[in-house]
Amino acid sequence: MRTWNSQRYFAEGLAAGVDESILNNAIATAEHTLRQPSPGPPILTLGHLGHLAGVDVGILKTYASRQDADPYREFSIRKRPIPGQPPRYRTIAVPEPPLLRVQTWIASEVLRHAPCHSASTAFAPGSRLAQAAARHCRAVWMVKIDLRNFFESLTEIDVHRVFLERGYQPLVAFELARLCTRLRDKHRNDTAVLPQRRTPKFRHSSLTSLYPRDLLGVLPQGAPTSPMLANLAVRDLDERLTAIAKTFGVRYSRYADDLTFSTTRKSFGRSRAHDLVGRVYETLAARGLAPNQSKTTIVSPGARKVVLGLLVDGDTPKLTRDFRSRLRKHLYHISAPDQGPVQHAARRGFASVEGLRQHLLGLIAFAGQIDPVYAAKCRAILDSSDWSQTRR
Repeated sequence: MRTWNSQRYFAEGLAAGVDESILNNAIATAEHTLRQPSPGPPILTLGHLGHLAGVDVGILKTYASRQDADPYREFSIRKRPIPGQPPRYRTIAVPEPPLLRVQTWIASEVLRHAPCHSASTAFAPGSRLAQAAARHCRAVWMVKIDLRNFFESLTEIDVHRVFLERGYQPLVAFELARLCTRLRDKHRNDTAVLPQRRTPKFRHSSLTSLYPRDLLGVLPQGAPTSPMLANLAVRDLDERLTAIAKTFGVRYSRYADDLTFSTTRKSFGRSRAHDLVGRVYETLAARGLAPNQSKTTIVSPGARKVVLGLLVDGDTPKLTRDFRSRLRKHLYHISAPDQGPVQHAARRGFASVEGLRQHLLGLIAFAGQIDPVYAAKCRAILDSSDWSQTRR
């Protein structure tokens, strides 16, 4: 992709017979985008976006108008099992190829370098799980709060605001928001789900007929743009929660939908922790978000402090005993002569042997961030096991 050059754009436009005033307006629009912090490339129209991303503008208009069939394919993946409870699944929505192409371009060119709040430790360039957990090392008291339906709680209004803040004009920001959000099935025929007053407002009423706005899309879990958009959309929330944390004398971080507050002060106390939870709940409600109250945890002195699956009782994050035990059992069964990957995958309920293999690769990659030597030993066992039936 060529770097924007106003002089070149003006010269090429004149050569193509474009009116001078139109070119000057376009250049002013582009330069407004380029003045933003860590700017993305100028996008003047939906057609311009199609040219930059290599996707036909007619297809983009269909996506933005939401007039065609749902361009996402859904499938489910298993969540981490909880003893004594039935299997749980997370729904993933994958965009069809042209939409995936433009979303991938938006993620890499528009969102990748957008500045996130310092408390946000997921999905940002260079972010690592170990670094996210490290800020809570040596915690004595800890409060952990999980956000319910995080992505689906963020609508195209939130996303529209993100693109406005990136310096794009209202219509382009609206079209970008439409390309990065999805109508949930239960909303398709229910015009009362979200009030009309929450739809983005534009100067020209003709936009209402161009892009029907009676229903709002939400961030789909599975789109390449959703993680960074979610981070940027709740920057104001991170600012409020950081201020609350400062008031209570605790540290705060957010990893996607996991909020963690901690302190090294033994005098903090359970009563103070409950007050903190109350303030956070109020702040979430004001932002249109809700906690998963069954997962809210107050961890007192003496209890294990685990953040994002890592033990943070000491000076550095460590793998938990439970994690090592779980991985060791997997590796034992796949390498045992009388078992192997096929039997183990069937016994543990994986949809395929390759699914088991990818799961173990993920666990080993996680371990590698904390203990590379241990992870290398685990990878050697994985690689030496018989995976030949995976590809039959």
